[in-house]
Amino acid sequence: MDDIIEHRYAVAEPSGRIAWVSKGPYLYVACDDTVRDDTHYVDVATGEIQPKRPLEMHQGIEALKVTLAGLPAGLTVATNGMDTVTDGTPLVITYDLPGTYEIRLSGHIEYLDRVEEVTVDDA
Repeated sequence: MDDIIEHRYAVAEPSGRIAWVSKGPYLYVACDDTVRDDTHYVDVATGEIQPKRPLEMHQGIEALKVTLAGLPAGLTVATNGMDTVTDGTPLVITYDLPGTYEIRLSGHIEYLDRVEEVTVDDA
């Protein structure tokens, strides 16, 4: 289990007087009103808020198989009732029936969530 790092914070009044001191496992980073949890992340190495990047991947379809290459490790992939987490190697998804399916790519800190639509057939 990872050791939890506690951070200490001084909560100050507008005058500068410290109202109380708090501690907890979370980082508090000042931001403006354009920052949202689904479009930005905190680079913990620099303490700076960064915009999430779009996923760049290569997709191949062969009969009932879809291959997704170039995905970062730690990305959740969900489709047709199946969920998995990527490990940085190409992901092969095999469908049972021809059709059009949604592939949901989500949960990576540095990348925007994305939904891909794929059509497979048994030819």
